[in-house]
Amino acid sequence: MSTEMMLQMLVFPSAQGGVYRQVEQAKPIPKAGEVLVKVHGSSVNRGEAQGVLKLKSPDAKPLATGIEFSGTIESLGAGVVGWHVGQEVMARAGGGFAQYALASVGSLIKKPANLSWLEAGCVPNVFITAHDALVSGALQKGESVMVTAGSSGVGVTAIQMAKYLGAKTVVATTRSAHKMPLLKELGADHVINTTEVDWPEQVKRLTQGLGVNLIIDQVGSTMLESNLDVLALKGRLITVGRNAGSTAPINLDELARKNARIIGRTFRTRTLEETQACSALFVKDVWAGLESGAIKPILSKTFEWTDLQAAQDYLMGNEQFGKIAIAIQHD
Repeated sequence: MSTEMMLQMLVFPSAQGGVYRQVEQAKPIPKAGEVLVKVHGSSVNRGEAQGVLKLKSPDAKPLATGIEFSGTIESLGAGVVGWHVGQEVMARAGGGFAQYALASVGSLIKKPANLSWLEAGCVPNVFITAHDALVSGALQKGESVMVTAGSSGVGVTAIQMAKYLGAKTVVATTRSAHKMPLLKELGADHVINTTEVDWPEQVKRLTQGLGVNLIIDQVGSTMLESNLDVLALKGRLITVGRNAGSTAPINLDELARKNARIIGRTFRTRTLEETQACSALFVKDVWAGLESGAIKPILSKTFEWTDLQAAQDYLMGNEQFGKIAIAIQHD
């Protein structure tokens, strides 16, 4: 019996960083507890894109990228129950820049019928990340939340999700004045331009001097001191991304005075079981909001999967508002 083949985009090392090339590969066969998904939509993500840029060693092996996707179940591995061939799904799993991709059954999420393939392909990673940050920060109904880098994929999701989960006030930050009205339209109660030197005082005035209860931060070093300054007593700062740098000085006296907490969250060091538990909790808390349209993926731009390099360049140029979708073609 001949081996079935598929097309996949792999990243190959080069002196300038990883380069995407389309290759022909054997179509995967799901093992026990896995499903094979015919992929229709995916997206680029900053953490993965940064890793691609660093792939310069000539000894490095080509990488299969694309950490989230949507599609239809093509086949089931042994022992898989509760799912069927042809079912529309989305998943946070690897190898999504391909015509077919494997996912463990615990990573599968039913695709809401109201979402397109491209929208669904932009959901799993940032929605689970944003939900995990809000849960890790123990968000309580009626509290205030500040989301830094509000126009990013995680940012536009966290703004909506914080409101959906009961936040009274959501503050979004941006460095781009033209994105401010878009963030307001999305649901942010207040939008702060952090290029203005007095932005921490603006946040304090908006919160009647109390500060914000919870900060979802994706910027890192350059904002840490000011984030701590605007954090309320017993506030929580969740560091999700460190796009401006990973180190910064901190006033430990201020941290102690406020009885505040800084909590780091990443999926890179979590086990598959831990990651799947986060996925299941997201489905329990938020999937209904996706289905009803109360929360929705925000797509900035769509690229064909053969244009992944252009999609990555667009992402790293910081002009996007929301997610960058990738369309996967089949003959």
